[in-house]
Amino acid sequence: MSVQTVKQPMSMKNSVIMLMTFLLPLAILLIPTNELFTPQIRMYLTITLFAILTFIFGNINQTAISILLPIGYVVLAKAPAAAVFAPWSLYIPWFIIGGLFLANVMERTNLLKRIAYNSILLTGASYNGIIWGLSLAGVALFLLIPGNTVFPLAALAYGLCKALELEIGKETAGITMAAAISSLLPGWFIFNANWGLLTGLGKGVAGQVDLTWIQYLMYNSISIVFYAFMFWVITKMFKPAVPINAKEYFKDELVKLGKMSFDEKKVLIMCGMLFVFLLTTQYHKIEAGWGFVVFPMLLYFPGFNVATNEDIKNVNYGMAIFTAACMGIGTTAGVLGLGKVVATVMLPMLAGKGVMFIFGVVYSMIFSLNFLMTPLAIMSAFTLPLTEIAMSFGINPAAWYMFIQIAIDAIILPYEYVLYLIFFSFGIVKLSDFVKFQAMKTLLTIVFVFVILIPFWRLIGFLMM
Repeated sequence: MSVQTVKQPMSMKNSVIMLMTFLLPLAILLIPTNELFTPQIRMYLTITLFAILTFIFGNINQTAISILLPIGYVVLAKAPAAAVFAPWSLYIPWFIIGGLFLANVMERTNLLKRIAYNSILLTGASYNGIIWGLSLAGVALFLLIPGNTVFPLAALAYGLCKALELEIGKETAGITMAAAISSLLPGWFIFNANWGLLTGLGKGVAGQVDLTWIQYLMYNSISIVFYAFMFWVITKMFKPAVPINAKEYFKDELVKLGKMSFDEKKVLIMCGMLFVFLLTTQYHKIEAGWGFVVFPMLLYFPGFNVATNEDIKNVNYGMAIFTAACMGIGTTAGVLGLGKVVATVMLPMLAGKGVMFIFGVVYSMIFSLNFLMTPLAIMSAFTLPLTEIAMSFGINPAAWYMFIQIAIDAIILPYEYVLYLIFFSFGIVKLSDFVKFQAMKTLLTIVFVFVILIPFWRLIGFLMM
């Protein structure tokens, strides 16, 4: 990574963006206050809009803003520190640290590559075999390091396309898009950080939402069918012009890795212990997320001794700070009463409408917001008020959070979701292919959610409270 030592002059475009970043939030201070729209809420919105604009434009260091955001709430908005910093008492920031740490260990020991290569060989390693193999690898890795599979699968897809000397086209698009959804869509049915983030953000309205790892999987089991269906779509949408067989390539790569090392086996043993913990949450009553923190750290303990100082040192702690700060947006909004303000404005418009209409309005809103805000910013800013609305209509908050998690994945362009942008940034997918696939995925998601998922939730009694 290069280090910039000479300060570059700010362009006119960047100057305008920087000006907007400061002036738009300050404009909120011109809005008169009343009993509903209090001075505290006005200051909160000013601070929050400033932070979100910096997250969108990337014009100020994200971690720096994440550190200053909760301080701004306490000092300027006079919000109680206990509410602002409450996310650090939850498992989500620690969950992220634990997951990133385990990913570092698995990557260093080559366990990540071994799982991915064997998954693809298991499905034949033809072009279709690669696509289906990535679907298996995505689930296998997501079970071990939920939410932290993007970089290893993106690197795998890029390396595979280069090793097979594929020209940029349908083949590279298919492999890359398969890797992308295999790294993200398992979160629709496997416990992950986004779920914890949403439950934490809505806690001020809905209270504690407790689902075990198994319950989360059961209530979302129908999503597994959609996950598999999307890989079938890829094999049809990006059908290769000539046959591809990568069996020898993956066999050679496994030979290079050699026999599974003792360290890899110890990591797998630790992962087995973690799964036992997850499967027994209904008995020990400990939130599943804590397991993803505690068990990876056991790799430092006698009997394991797998982890190194570099593994913990190389964790991206800025991501945990960023996530906690975004969660603080929701917890602070809750204690200041912003959810009630938004609900007061929106409820009359939704009064008398059916549940499907409410879900449709929110899905359309999130789809539109994706063009302007990051998914994390959308969740942080709108989960609490949207939960207030859901509770007003008797919608089960757990189902509501699952729905929001699916809706934020509805994108068209790469810039809308940084995790998809990572795959696109390798330069082996044409923009037209990316847009075509994401548009198709969004349309199919709408059909799935409103024709299959919501009726399924209604059938099993999960949709309403």
